[in-house]
Amino acid sequence: MEYLEYEAQAERFLKRFNLTIKTAFKGDRCPPWDNERHIHGDRYRVTIRRANNKSISFDFWNSLNDKEKNIKPTPYGILACISNDASSPTDPDKVAEEYGEIKPSQAIRIARFAKKLQTFFSETELEELYKIQ
Repeated sequence: MEYLEYEAQAERFLKRFNLTIKTAFKGDRCPPWDNERHIHGDRYRVTIRRANNKSISFDFWNSLNDKEKNIKPTPYGILACISNDASSPTDPDKVAEEYGEIKPSQAIRIARFAKKLQTFFSETELEELYKIQ
């Protein structure tokens, strides 16, 4: 599957479920997992909004490669990333079991974000979201 097909897949998902994605460049800090190595892309604030104005917002860091090439996040890149996040456990202990050796605070953040995504998206939407990878 070519890159353009991936983007088309994301656009079909958004259209099917009447969702829009907005990104706002922030670029003002490193992600919590960076450990002061500064090996990451730019920070964006992403909002996914429904037609009824219900929305979910979160911080999103694009890749270092995208930052170096001045490539902004795409719907596919965002959806593929949160597809993985949405399938994470919502219990921090289970997150630690699945992810291996991580800080408890990081396991808690992962579990909370997974719960936030699982609450925002319906079961049908999640099933389709999981296919975007």
